Amino acid sequence: MEFYTYVNIFETKGLEYLLLLSFLVLFILLVRYLSVPQKKESVSEGKRPATLAAKRR
Repeated sequence: MEFYTYVNIFETKGLEYLLLLSFLVLFILLVRYLSVPQKKESVSEGKRPATLAAKRR
């Protein structure tokens, strides 16, 4: 006996839209996470970078 399964492409369209939206949201979050600038240490006047490195130890 042969079985034939009919798949209606319009029934699966809702699931495809949900997957598309979830990937889009995750992509936007990833781009925002990667584009956050890193904090730089500011060197105030009168202090040399060598003294800042010595304080970290």
